[in-house]
Order: sequence, then C-alpha cells, then structure tokens
Amino acid sequence: MTNLQDSTRKQAMKKIIYTLLFLVCAQSTFAQDDLKRANTYFDRAFYTDAIPLYEELAKTNKSSVVVKNLADSYYNTYQLPNAAKWYSYLTSVYGENLDESYFFKYSQTLKAIGEYEEATEILMDYYSSKNDTGRVKILQQHLKHLENVDAIGDRYSLVNLALNTGDSEFGAMKVDSNVVYAAAKKTNIPLNAKKYRWNNQNYLDMYTHPMNQLALGDSISTDFSSSINTKMHEATFAITKDGQTIYFTRNNYLKGKRGTDGDKISRLKIYRATWEKNKWQNITELPFNGDDFSTEHPALDASESTLYFASDRPGGFGSLDLYSVSISANSEYGEPQNLGKEINTERKEQFPFVDESNNLYFSSNGHAGFGLLDVFVSKSQNGKYQKPDNVGKPLNTGYDDFSFSMNQSAKEGFFASNRPDGKGSDDIYRFLETKPLVIEDCKQYIAGIITDKTTKEIIPFAEVNLVDSEGTIIETQTASEKAEFKFTATCETEYTVVSKKTDYQENSKKVVTDKERSSIKDGSLELITFAEIDKQEAIALGKAKEEEKKLAALAEEERIKEVKRKKQEEIKAKEKAEKEHKERVEKAIEKEPLIERQGKRLVIKAEPKIHFDYDLWYIRLKSKETLDKIAGILKKHPGMELEIGTHTDIRGNDKYNEELSQKRSNSVVEYLVESGIDKKRLTPKGYGETLTIVKCKTEESCTEEQHEINRRCEFVIVDWK
Repeated sequence: MTNLQDSTRKQAMKKIIYTLLFLVCAQSTFAQDDLKRANTYFDRAFYTDAIPLYEELAKTNKSSVVVKNLADSYYNTYQLPNAAKWYSYLTSVYGENLDESYFFKYSQTLKAIGEYEEATEILMDYYSSKNDTGRVKILQQHLKHLENVDAIGDRYSLVNLALNTGDSEFGAMKVDSNVVYAAAKKTNIPLNAKKYRWNNQNYLDMYTHPMNQLALGDSISTDFSSSINTKMHEATFAITKDGQTIYFTRNNYLKGKRGTDGDKISRLKIYRATWEKNKWQNITELPFNGDDFSTEHPALDASESTLYFASDRPGGFGSLDLYSVSISANSEYGEPQNLGKEINTERKEQFPFVDESNNLYFSSNGHAGFGLLDVFVSKSQNGKYQKPDNVGKPLNTGYDDFSFSMNQSAKEGFFASNRPDGKGSDDIYRFLETKPLVIEDCKQYIAGIITDKTTKEIIPFAEVNLVDSEGTIIETQTASEKAEFKFTATCETEYTVVSKKTDYQENSKKVVTDKERSSIKDGSLELITFAEIDKQEAIALGKAKEEEKKLAALAEEERIKEVKRKKQEEIKAKEKAEKEHKERVEKAIEKEPLIERQGKRLVIKAEPKIHFDYDLWYIRLKSKETLDKIAGILKKHPGMELEIGTHTDIRGNDKYNEELSQKRSNSVVEYLVESGIDKKRLTPKGYGETLTIVKCKTEESCTEEQHEINRRCEFVIVDWK
C-alpha cells in the first residue's frame, strides 16, 4: 500500500513539473513572438502599433534593442515625456555602446519638456567624454545664439486656427482669397480612410478654406483637388503667381500605381500639375525624383525660376538637406544643387519657403534651436545664402515648429507646430510679426562722471580710457562739458577705467560687467591735483610727530597685552596638560580589556559578574575572584576612583531594597579596602530596584535567574587622575 502511494505521488509530481516546463517554454515563445512582431512594426515605421508591445516586453526584458526601439517609437510619435524616460534609462545603462544620435534625441526630448540645462549637459558631457572639441565649440556657439535670440523677447502674436482638429494640419499658405493646407483625410466614414500606421491617423490630403472664414471650424474646408488628392499622402505645395502651375509633395504614386524602394517603402516625390479647364491636370513627377530617396516640400523663389526642396538623396550632409534646382522658361529643370554646409547640417533641414526678398525660411533640428524642429531664416548675399538665424519665440518652442509661410509686406503668415497646448497633433497657427529680428551679443554700458576729489566739482574734458584685462586700451574718450562719458562693453567681462588730465594725478577703477543686458555700470572717477597732494603731504608730516607720542602710548599698551598674553599661555598650557592626561587615560583604556565605555559612562567589566543571593549582602566566593581583579586594576592605576553601584530585584519595598543595596555596596567597599585599596577612592552607592536590567511587571513574572541578573554590582570610574 505504501509503495503504491509513493508511486502515485511521483507521477503527480512529474505532471506538475512537465506543466510548469510547458508554461515557461510557452511564455518564452510568446515573448519571442511579441519581440519579433514589435520589431517588424518598428522596422516598417508602425510606431503606434509597436509601442504597447515594447512596453509589455520591457517589464521583463530591458535589452538595448527593446529600450532603443521603445524610446525611438515614442520620439517619432512625439510622446516626448515617455521618450525622455526611456532615453534616460538607455543612456545610463547602455551609454558606452551608443552612438551620438541617441544622446542628441535624449537632449531634444529634454528641451521639449522644459529641461534645458540638463539637455545641454547631456550633449556637453558626451562630446567632452569623446574629446570632440569641435562639437563642444559648436554647442557653445548655439547656446550663445539662443541666449541672444531669447533676449529679444516675443516677436510674434499667434492664433491657433479654428480649422485645427485632433489630427494633423500643417503646410498652410494663402492662395488668392483662400488658405490651402494639408490635413489628415476628412471623411464621414472613418473606416474607409487609409490609416498611416506611423501615427494611426488618416493619410494626408490637401484642403482649401476661405480666408474670411478662418474663425470657423474645418467643416468649412473643402477638398483642394480630386485629381491631386489620392489614397496616399499629399501635402506641402508651391504655386505660381498666375495660379496656373502647382508643385506638391506626394508618396510615390501616379496614375493609380504605387512605387516603392527595395524595402517596399513609398518614398516622397514632388509632382507638377497645371490648371486647365477649371481643374488641375497633367500631373507628372519631376525628373530629379528617385524611388530610393525622398524629395519633398517644394518652394518657389520670387522670380519662380528656382525651385527649392528637401531631400535625403545620397551625397547630402545629413538625413534631410535643402536643395535648389533651376527652372527654364520652357519648364526644363537643371541639376539639383545642395545649398551647402552653411544651410545644411548633419541633422534635418526641411520645409523651405522663400519670401518676396528671396529670404530663405526653413525648419531644422541641426542649427541653434529651442528643441526639435525650429524655424530659421537665411538672407541671400551675392547669390549665396548666409548663416541662418533662429526666428525666435514664441513661434519656436521645444517641439516641432515648421511649414512657415509669410506675406513679407504684411508681416503675417502661417506655420505649424505640435506644441502641447494645441488642439491635437500638428496645428496651424496664424502669426503677425510684431518685432524685428535683431540679434546682438549681450552688451552693457560703463558710464560716469569725472570729479575733483577735493572740491567735488566736475572736471570737463578729461581723458578717459577703457582698458581690457590684459592692459590694452580698447577705446579713448574725452569727457563732455558736463564731465560725462559712456562706453559700450561686453557682458561678463573685466575692464579698467582710467582717467587723467593736466595738473591732476591719474586714477583708475576696475569694473566687471554681468549678464543683465543694456544695464549701466558706474565707472565714475575722482581726480586729485598735484598741488593738493603737496598740501596733504605737509599735513601728513605734522601728523607724524603726533604719531610719535601715540607710539609711546602704544608701547605701554603692548606691555599690558604681553602680560595678558602670558596669562593666556598659562591657561593654554593647563588645557594642554588636561588634554594630555585625557589621552593617557584613553591609551590606558585601550590596554585594559576589562574597561569599556557604556554611553557616557566608563565601567570595569570583570568576569564572573558579581551577583548577590536574595535578601543577602555577603560576597560570594566567585565574586571575590572578580573583586581581586578590580583591586588589581585599582592598584595598577592609583589615580582611578570608582563608584560601587549595587542593585536589587523588585521583591521587597523601595526603602528596604535601597537599604539592602547600600549594604551590598558597603560589603564590596570593605572587601576592596581589605585588599589594600584606599577607601577615599571608593564611593558605595545603593540603587535599590530603580535600575533593573530585566523588567519584571510582577515578582512572579520573572524567573529566579532573571531576578538574580538584577541583583548585580557595577563599577563605574568617576575620576582618573
């Protein structure tokens, strides 16, 4: 019977083990399947679908691949607080094996959530760790540029258009009496619309909206063109002034056929259409498009003889560069020309726009920006675009700000942004420029008046020099008739103001500027005449004789001070002796294993411990061995004095126990005196039951052994000379 039961148990145990192994293997298989599916979504840019899978995987699998792709998915769908969280984990755990792009994206997400100082530190620390002095210098230049732009203040008034929805709207431009813009396809039957799985919104179409009804919602917007809009993306355009030719961006899709690259991705291309018979016809793709790269965001210059666009074609500086291409009178195109490293960076440059004066506006995350895409402007000089400037706040933010268009004469236009206080994804804003873009380095003024030190009167026409920290004269001025001067100075710089005039002694003053722009630092100086100096020297000679008398008095004071000093030395010597005595005592303690500290007390702990029989005070035989050790220590240290503290258990009343403990203490003292110890060195103290070690609520609640623990004797060192 027993063997049968054992066999049954073993079979049941095997079933449990096999079941557990199956569940573990199944769980591992499911996890591998989820990872494979998440990676497939990620590789196909289906970031919204990939995020929940990676989030679930990250609970148990925080590999670099999972964390990278999760962070990038949040980044690409502009869920930037979540992106910042995972980039933080990624860089802190896997930082040594990451390339610069992840630190850059982490920095961008920090800017988006307002952590500008930390965003700068992330990149500065990374570049410094790689000894990349070039990038450190560029980053410092960017910080200075942004500081100067920020100092301008708000340059625009902004209005979020009523036509915005929870989905994307961008690329707005005024065309005649309408505004034409791109938006996620508007349909009354949502399930019929093709979803763009990057962000799970409908594919983009182009719409038109009356300018005089911008205060109304998107229900007023209508389809721009049934021939231009398709099931794929259509967005961003440039249209000729006569309204007869349009260039627009669309996926690789023409005449119902979708083209792809080797990864089955339909890249963006620029198409051209002409207005004939009241509709857009003759849609053709431009000859410089390609199936393996994107060409997007067309813009025409003022003469309409040059088309600007963005592209990630081979041979560029970064992921997306700006290009130009000439258009001949018979609509033939030249070879695309990269706008060069002054405009293009290793990052992204997109959404070009050229105003009436051929100023080039575009969006970039590679120039000095407040975060993600910012709008920049570059002026043309001798046919070449110059270093671009950030157009400033509040148009630019820590989020994407892009698709800028503007009527230069009216100083108003449109742009798009996905800033958090919008209505949804990308929103279109109407702006009015209220302040010119004047970017200046931080400057202050050093100003003052030159006066006579003696009379306090002004000294007109004195020479005043501004000198740098190396002693070089930067600027020389002649003070005005009112003795005034004013220098322009650089912020956070050290200067010296030097003034001189005939019959006066030269004088100088150090002035250090700070960060407060346009503030005035006082550089006023007082000058003294040589005649006044001679006069003061004569007065000083008379005072010297008076000083001799004072010296005698001071000598007496010094004598008194010396007496006091010697007295202080005596006090210090006494303190030193006491300190040395304490040190000797401490060393003695270290050499005496039976002496130990208990809080603030210094006690002798000898074994066996001294206990007393119940209701008695005689010294046990074993206790005498301990007392002999105590006596030995006392003889070894004749300057030591002890308190003999004895205790009782709780049995008996307080007064009786106090008297009993005192008898016990006296017994110990008598034994030590008989052992040759001077009684003056011993203080007997009976504590009764006031300081029990074992806390007994009643006499019966403790065992006899516990009561005996309380009936003890302690040796506390109270003095040690």
